[in-house]
Amino acid sequence: MSTTATAAILLSEWIPVIGLIFGGCCSNVFALESLVREVPKCGNLITFGQFAFITLVGLPSHVQLGWVPRLKPRQVPIQRWMVMVTLYFCVSVLNNLALGYNISIPLHIVFRSSGLIANMLCGYFVMNKRYPRMQALAVVMVTIGVVMATLSSVNGTHEQNGLMSDSVIGIGLLSLGVVFAALLGLYQEQTYLKYGKHWREGLFYNHLLALPMFLFFYKDIGHQIHALSRSRSVELGELPLVGALLGSNKISVPHLWISLLVNVLSQWACASGVHQMTSMSTSLTLNVVLNLRKLVSLVVSVLLFQNPVTPGMMAGCLLVFAGTFAYSKLRPAVPVSKKQE
Repeated sequence: MSTTATAAILLSEWIPVIGLIFGGCCSNVFALESLVREVPKCGNLITFGQFAFITLVGLPSHVQLGWVPRLKPRQVPIQRWMVMVTLYFCVSVLNNLALGYNISIPLHIVFRSSGLIANMLCGYFVMNKRYPRMQALAVVMVTIGVVMATLSSVNGTHEQNGLMSDSVIGIGLLSLGVVFAALLGLYQEQTYLKYGKHWREGLFYNHLLALPMFLFFYKDIGHQIHALSRSRSVELGELPLVGALLGSNKISVPHLWISLLVNVLSQWACASGVHQMTSMSTSLTLNVVLNLRKLVSLVVSVLLFQNPVTPGMMAGCLLVFAGTFAYSKLRPAVPVSKKQE
């Protein structure tokens, strides 16, 4: 096969994936900020809505219909999916919960970009990988950047409303989420290497098997449904495209339910792109692409919602993304045996 044909095939695979990640994830941030600005502690409802919708979309492809519907044969053992489900559920819940503890969207984005640090530490201690000094230096840049952005944001928030304790809790939740996300990325990488690139199966089972876990949060979800239902009503006919479909019919719904719907749909697109890319690349490549996406999301958040960005946060942000770029330009780490050490 010629080089041109190979390049065309690669582009045809990568362009839709990049489109899903950047389009879906950036739209998701916009809808998420609309929700948490009015109902800060609605993270459990958002997460449940995302998981339930993605499960429903995947049912036709993974369920055999009959007198008794049953799941189709899997390509990957259920035990593998259970480990990933637990990690993925923890990441989603922790990240959404953090927004209810005085964490701004820009800090949320920058902090989650520190996954490179956790990825390296987990690779070193769990996967027995060894990294060149320049890669370690790049990770130090990311670490310093995250610390600068975090301290700058917390000090600014404390000056505004004095809720320092809430910010500390939020940062703790984000920290746990970053560690779980790094473990998830490495485990997914190993799973796809061993069993093949079954990303659609992963997307479905990661959400289906997590649904029972939301029973622990049913009271919170009930309160959050009530809070969204009390938001200002808007007529669907005033929305783009929807008005043409409804004609003269006037239907009003609480506007935060529309934001939740946009968030759920965009999360489906984003998660589809991320899972597909996980099957096509290493966890490092995925980290680099996601950090670039987070940079775009940060710009969108600042421009559309006028979120304050202090000089310290901006400097920290630049260090995070510069460190990520430098890390991606170096040769990958390789596993070593205990004897080689």
